[in-house]
Amino acid sequence: MQPMRTIRKLAAAAAAFALVLLCSCGAKKAPPAAALPQSIVALSPSAAEILFAVGAGGQVAAVSAFTDYPPEAAQKPVVGGFDGKTLSVESIMAFRPDLVYLTDGMHNFLISTLESNGIAYYVSKASSIAAVEQEILDIGRLTGHVQEAQGVVDGMEAKLRTAASLRKSGTAPVAVYYEVWNAPYMSVGASSFIDDIITRAGGTNIFHDLAEAYPMVSEETIISRAPEYILLPSSSGLPAESVRLRDGWADIPAVRAGRMHVVDDNVYTRPGPRVADVVCELAGLLAQ
Repeated sequence: MQPMRTIRKLAAAAAAFALVLLCSCGAKKAPPAAALPQSIVALSPSAAEILFAVGAGGQVAAVSAFTDYPPEAAQKPVVGGFDGKTLSVESIMAFRPDLVYLTDGMHNFLISTLESNGIAYYVSKASSIAAVEQEILDIGRLTGHVQEAQGVVDGMEAKLRTAASLRKSGTAPVAVYYEVWNAPYMSVGASSFIDDIITRAGGTNIFHDLAEAYPMVSEETIISRAPEYILLPSSSGLPAESVRLRDGWADIPAVRAGRMHVVDDNVYTRPGPRVADVVCELAGLLAQ
């Protein structure tokens, strides 16, 4: 079974879903139409984005809060916040789902309920771009959109090749600091797919040595690791130049060179098809 996701099925589930379960074990063909899920609840914006990207938008019954891409996904009913704190099991079950699309860590508390009701589920564990691509292929098989999913992945790979061509040959990867939050300071570690984005774009994450996906870090450590590029989330509302006002930051190489950039964290942090566009964008920035 692929390490990035888990699909379970209880014996009480409909026999047709046995074919859905086979998809989790590497089957290459989609299940027949009679076994395809027709009422899918997607509990994260990235889950909804993947479903629509592979052509399964018509099978989506409900989504989570903050689902905004593609626009059609934003028109679906909302079952609650994707972080799990405002999710209601009752609201999910009201849609009589035959597949629930979960995110590891956020939605694990729903698994026992889904299993007891014989409802199939998929758990996303997208910790790298390769994992995102595999997840897209998995969802394509589960929903009966194998060719469409392969087309999405092929398109992503073409963009990643373009990004690779932008990298400066013969030069060492540039040090990048990605700021998730600044009160307290939070960045990205090796197990975050953003770490993979930075690497694919020709950079090296200054906190790659930290295993945690989103570790708390000290301001002193950020300064001492001397990033050559600083990426700030647009959701913070801070302009790039604001980091010059932080104590001790003026001598950071990125600040001295004016290589501070505000990026759309709504896309940068979403493990979906547009991650390849992000790599292209960042590769362009780092090549400057």
